[in-house]
Amino acid sequence: MEKAKTIAVNHAGLDGSKVKFVKAELDHDDGRWKYEIEFISGTWEYEYEIDAYSGTVLEFERESIYD
Repeated sequence: MEKAKTIAVNHAGLDGSKVKFVKAELDHDDGRWKYEIEFISGTWEYEYEIDAYSGTVLEFERESIYD
């Protein structure tokens, strides 16, 4: 779980000490295990899906918390 959080934060180009995690869970979906990670930094919310075995970022999204 911690590795998946680190992968997501690094992919977003952020400092891990400046994000607030709101969701981090392991899920089995579409025949694969993946981590679902969500966090907030400043006025942005980030959502990531990361393959639990390879650490590959499967999907990501960034949106303003004001939308």
